[in-house]
Amino acid sequence: MGNPETNPVQEPKQPRVREYVNYIVGGLIAWGLIGWGLDLLLDTRWIVFLGALLGATAGMFLARHHLRHRRRGFSPDDEIDQ
Repeated sequence: MGNPETNPVQEPKQPRVREYVNYIVGGLIAWGLIGWGLDLLLDTRWIVFLGALLGATAGMFLARHHLRHRRRGFSPDDEIDQ
């Protein structure tokens, strides 16, 4: 068929590992910072770990959800707000 680099509509067969990592790291950072802030406010030490775990779990869920429900054949030229 066609090379995925030359045909932007066709998706590569391999999983999007980089996208998974971005979602997980983003969740870790966001919820870790929220947990860190709550630790400072409540004078505890354990909420930051709970926030990081929650963020990593939410990141994995979002990555799987977005990869499963991605619109096929969508190109940047099809933007609604043009």
